[in-house]
Amino acid sequence: MDARRFLIACLMALPFAAPGAWAQTVTRDVRLIVPYAPGGSVDILGRLLAEVLPAAIGHNVVVENRSGAGAFIGLQAVANAPADGHTLGLAPDLGLAVSPIIPGTTLPINPDRDLAPIASLMRVPTVLVTRGDAPFQDLDSLVARARTSPTAVTAGISGNGTITHLLIARLNGAIGTQMVYVPYRGGTPALLDVLAGNVDLYFSLLPESLPYIQAGRMRPLGFASAGRNAQFPDVPAMTERFPGFTGTADYGMVGAAGLSPAWVAFWNRTVNAALTRPEIRARLDQMSSEATGGTAAEYRTKLGNDRAVWGEVVRANDIRAGS
Repeated sequence: MDARRFLIACLMALPFAAPGAWAQTVTRDVRLIVPYAPGGSVDILGRLLAEVLPAAIGHNVVVENRSGAGAFIGLQAVANAPADGHTLGLAPDLGLAVSPIIPGTTLPINPDRDLAPIASLMRVPTVLVTRGDAPFQDLDSLVARARTSPTAVTAGISGNGTITHLLIARLNGAIGTQMVYVPYRGGTPALLDVLAGNVDLYFSLLPESLPYIQAGRMRPLGFASAGRNAQFPDVPAMTERFPGFTGTADYGMVGAAGLSPAWVAFWNRTVNAALTRPEIRARLDQMSSEATGGTAAEYRTKLGNDRAVWGEVVRANDIRAGS
């Protein structure tokens, strides 16, 4: 085929190109809804993205904090926004994957129906902590104490169905005992009660407990990660004692359910590129967190895997709304 005929054939094929082949155009400022109050790890990530994305899209990214209802006030705002690629939201993976399957839970939206996963963004390590002078010094001594006197060991949880709740429930199953749950309204009051000796254990997000660990006021017993944490190489991963025991706090980006595949692909590419920027990786490293990224399909698969794993924990421990 000569060059002229080849060019004609290519032009004739253009109308049939895949929808995602066409570049999307951002035409105004973009809303980025953060479903938490200002100052936390997710809010910081949102503001980092708001700083670097304008160079790629030619418009500002405006962060809106919409906290409450376990992130679902903010997620509802995302779901109700026009699906035109100009409203995005950050989301907790557990909220998307697990909240809808906890019996008795009433949510303002159905994440499966009302939201479109775009990309995985960030992973935050979780660590089982106790006070510095606790009677158990490591996982083995904790297991021994819990099996000898289960109700003598108390564990804080910051909300029903949260990662702190699910990890303690999973630990109870792994040990074969039933530690006493003590509910809190968030991680800070739970950690303060660990320090005060009012509760024995708490699965903390590492950025929350890190200052106390570094000061020697808290002892890390194990990380719920696939391997040991680089900051604490002498602290075991939970999976070394209980095979398969992992559970990090993960977050991603979503849009409204009607978001076109082309917009999903556009934002996935754009955000993945942003996550490789040195300033974002350096800031996440300072927060003891890591960028994740990946395709939208991989993110959907990850959420499905989370639902399967944690759904079994929900059923095995009869976790219900308000329980």
